[in-house]
Amino acid sequence: MPRRVLTGYLAVQAVLGVAVFWAPDAAAVWWGAIGVVSVAAVGWGIHRHRPPRRFPWLLLAGGAGALAVGDVHYELSRRTTGAAGDALSLIADAAYLATFGLLAAGVLSLTRTTVALRDRSALLDTLVLVVVTGLVTWTLVVGPAVTDVDLPAVEKALLAVHGLGGVLVVVVMLRLAAAAWRDPTVIGLAVGAAGMLAADVWYAAAELNAGWQPGHPAELGWYVFYVSWGVAALHPNMARLATRSDRGPDDVAAMRVGLLTITCLTVPFLLVIQAFAAEPAELPDGLVTAAAAGLTTMLAVTRVVDSVTGHRAAVHRERSLRRAGTRLLSATTIAQVAEMVRRSVGELLPAGTDHQVLFAVRRPVAGAGGEPPDPESVADWQPQVVVDDPLPVDAARRRTRIMPIRLLHPDLADRLAPAPAALVAGLAAPAPSGGTGTALLVGAADGVLAASRDAIEVVVAQAALALHRIAATEEAARRDRDRYLNLVAGTAGDAVVIVGADDRIRYASPPCSRLFGVEPAVLADWRDLVHPADQAQVSRTLGAAGDRDDGSAVGDQWVLRRPDGSHVLLEVRCRDLRRVPGVRGLVLTFSDLADQRRRDSELALRRIDRSAPGQNRRSLRRRFR
Repeated sequence: MPRRVLTGYLAVQAVLGVAVFWAPDAAAVWWGAIGVVSVAAVGWGIHRHRPPRRFPWLLLAGGAGALAVGDVHYELSRRTTGAAGDALSLIADAAYLATFGLLAAGVLSLTRTTVALRDRSALLDTLVLVVVTGLVTWTLVVGPAVTDVDLPAVEKALLAVHGLGGVLVVVVMLRLAAAAWRDPTVIGLAVGAAGMLAADVWYAAAELNAGWQPGHPAELGWYVFYVSWGVAALHPNMARLATRSDRGPDDVAAMRVGLLTITCLTVPFLLVIQAFAAEPAELPDGLVTAAAAGLTTMLAVTRVVDSVTGHRAAVHRERSLRRAGTRLLSATTIAQVAEMVRRSVGELLPAGTDHQVLFAVRRPVAGAGGEPPDPESVADWQPQVVVDDPLPVDAARRRTRIMPIRLLHPDLADRLAPAPAALVAGLAAPAPSGGTGTALLVGAADGVLAASRDAIEVVVAQAALALHRIAATEEAARRDRDRYLNLVAGTAGDAVVIVGADDRIRYASPPCSRLFGVEPAVLADWRDLVHPADQAQVSRTLGAAGDRDDGSAVGDQWVLRRPDGSHVLLEVRCRDLRRVPGVRGLVLTFSDLADQRRRDSELALRRIDRSAPGQNRRSLRRRFR
């Protein structure tokens, strides 16, 4: 249906267009018919496509109808003399004036609901462009042409309105086309506005020279206006054009700044032209005024550009911080936190900045028997440098410090070179031995670090929260695991002890108090549980389990002395699960061999008693009782 309507509309307009130029004597009839068909097309488009806001399209239809009324009365006034002709001419002039107002209001109403003019700033940019374009048109084209001819003041004003009104509609239309230049509806409206402007300018030139005659080639511009705006209304996109779009990010494009610069320099440019066109005695004053105006404008535009640049940097930092918070919120491991911090720091620094990101990790304490610490305990922070000295973090005043790299540890300075300065921020909580466990170091220029310091502090604070959340989650998981192990181990004869990489007891099942004769305290050193004379065999078993890379169990037998002086014979199995999340330690399983042998003896006696000889023995015992 829409395709047939469009084809019929173009066919009718083509016949009427041929009639305008073939029979110019009946131009009033033809132009009236062309206007009615165009307005009907806009009305049918409103009814068929049902745009969310009909008012802009009603204004456009009213503008096209007013232009048709003006054309009809103008053609009739040319063939009528006396007071009737003057009345018709007055109606035509009023209709033409209403045309420009309705068309401009309709286009502005469209742009206020679409991506072209979503806010007050964009509307002001359009109005500035309209004013400057009208000023240039008046100064260079309309003003000299109207001034040089001998016409009544009313006719001069009407000619000026035709030129400036067309400029108004075209400029606003181009502002809409710049935002959605691929939209067929926008293209149709822009072509129609351009045709109307060309026809108005040509009409003004003809009136100032030889006079206007029906069938003039300039009438082709008005014909294009009618046809194009009707086609634009018939296209289905006319409904989407009036849909209010969501407000996008608050950013200022470089094109808008450049357009603002050009519009601000327009007045000094016109002053220079007028200064050279003036008398020689007035030339210096005009040039000085133009130069001062241009210099002031450039300084103001430079200040605006600086503000826009700062605004863009602030928006970029805000978006980067938002993304960093989202990433850290989804991090579940320390390695993920390190990766997110490294990526966020790179985004917060200005684009193209040469920088280095490094994690300094305090070396953990050695394990029992002097064996080296587990490298997996610090391997999550990458890239990293492990140091023995306390890290240079002063968290008392701020979370970060900016210092020359020559004051850092030589290993850190070598990794951050050739950056002149480094920003240091503490990430992990203090280690049990004192000092900061992990720190973030960012190497770059002093000015870059100072400008990004506050934003990096926010990322560090979010990372600290993520680390606390991960630690709390692991602690909750550990408590749940301990509760489960307590339930399982409480119903079994074996005892379970988990010893961390720092030789501290992370978990001890309830049977441990019966086996060792003392209640094992969580986070106490295992040496506090074992008599000094028996610690060598414990260290031997722990070291053997730590040397196995496949995580297989090591079996051994211990003879431990209890606090009351008695001894207990234990069968021990030890596995290294320090790399397993949720365990992170050496798992020792104990069995009391004395209890086991007693149970084995009872089981053997029970089997013998249930055998055939045992049953005969019980029968004989009952018989001779």
